[in-house]
Amino acid sequence: MESERRTDGHTAILVCEDPDKMAVVADALEHNKVKIISVKDGSTALGAAKKKSPDYALAYYRLADSSGAKVIRSLKRKYPLMLGAVFGPRIPLEERRSLIADGADDYIETDSDTARVETTIRRLIARREIGLLGRNEKILQIIETVEEIAPTKVTVLITGESGTGKELIARAIHLRSDRRSGPFVAVNCAALPQGVLESELFGHEKGSFTGATALRKGRFEIADGGTLLLDEVGEMPLGTQVKLLRVLEEERFMRVGGAQDVEVDVRVLAATNSDLRHLVEEDRFRRDLYYRLNVVPVHLPALRERRDDIETIFLGLVEQARVANHVEFGGITREALDTLEAYYWPGNVRELKNLAENLLVLSGGRRIGLEDLPDHIVRPDQMRRDLPIRAGRPRDEIERDLLFGRLAEIEHRVNQLTELVLDIRDAVIEDPATPRRGRPVPGTARYEEINAGDDIIVRPGTSMKEVERELIERTLREVGGNRKKAARNLGIGERTLYRRMKEYGLSYPFS
Repeated sequence: MESERRTDGHTAILVCEDPDKMAVVADALEHNKVKIISVKDGSTALGAAKKKSPDYALAYYRLADSSGAKVIRSLKRKYPLMLGAVFGPRIPLEERRSLIADGADDYIETDSDTARVETTIRRLIARREIGLLGRNEKILQIIETVEEIAPTKVTVLITGESGTGKELIARAIHLRSDRRSGPFVAVNCAALPQGVLESELFGHEKGSFTGATALRKGRFEIADGGTLLLDEVGEMPLGTQVKLLRVLEEERFMRVGGAQDVEVDVRVLAATNSDLRHLVEEDRFRRDLYYRLNVVPVHLPALRERRDDIETIFLGLVEQARVANHVEFGGITREALDTLEAYYWPGNVRELKNLAENLLVLSGGRRIGLEDLPDHIVRPDQMRRDLPIRAGRPRDEIERDLLFGRLAEIEHRVNQLTELVLDIRDAVIEDPATPRRGRPVPGTARYEEINAGDDIIVRPGTSMKEVERELIERTLREVGGNRKKAARNLGIGERTLYRRMKEYGLSYPFS
């Protein structure tokens, strides 16, 4: 029987048979104004979720009918935007990692001090409010940094490629601070020439230039008591940089054409996809301003650097688009997801978001397959020399996309070579002095039989695929069908193992 403890805010499903074991987690959720629906097992949790779509699911790591991670994984299939954590006593790090790999977003040690439990709950809530999807370690570190710096007034420099979510982080810092009730104002420094940019930032007095028919407040005044984001700050002209430095140091400025200082209380955040240190060396950006902005650096990784999150992000973006457009999502094939994970994503999350919306709307509720993906994603090697170049795009973006195309090709070929080397390494115990290891005897074309530990026999003429299939089958038998352990023992990723099993028609238990 489910029970409900009412508070304000988001909703969490709490799965545990013993009220005492979940008490510390429930108290932390209530303290953060999260409404709790408590249930005893996984099947009841699924039923409770149908009545009220959960923002969070927290499950005890061992349940009578399942494991906490499996319950969370089942819920996430239906609610991709939901965040889930497993809780329980202190356990070995490897076991914690396994639970997170199985579907949980975090692990809460209930036998830790209450402050640590509270911190973990707040981190989970922050991830939900920020809207950063995925469980990549770099993203988790960014969220922790946001939590630490949000209550302060320090200046933050947010760096990363276009489309990685820099403004999202800036808004998160604002919303997690005590300035959340004040304004959040963003200005793109690359979109305006120097004269217009200064008027935009600092405002102008009536009659200060032709067309200034009235006093106009700038973004600094509008953001008073709140947060100002200077986007693409690396494009700011040197003259404007001098005035910005004064505002940061003295919290005062003059409007264009003005004679009196205007005092403001503004927290400044800066974002850029440029290398400011390189611009400093080229005398295109002031060194003193760089150090003043770079008090706390936050770097957002490119999507290709967190490929393990692509599936989670894609499904989350599809869910957002499904709700916004009132359409049905029929699912996506494993082959299509693998292809998305292999693509190099020059436009990062923004590009993935556009694709998710496009695929959802055009699919008409049917399952999305490989045939639905654009050619430049399915065949990047063939398309790299003719990347679609939209009119009006900045030259540096076009050059960057072309460069990423070349790098993606190199990465693809390196990966192919690495897989081949690993296959050979696994199949052959190298010893140049021992012919039986499978190396050709000098002066002959004959290969001897390989016997690796009296376990796998490789005879002359045996293909590498046959060897690989045998290795995978034997390894799966050894670990009782546990794919994670098998992949780890083979030195390959779990997705790679899944694809190989599918390719070779392997399904444990073997007949």
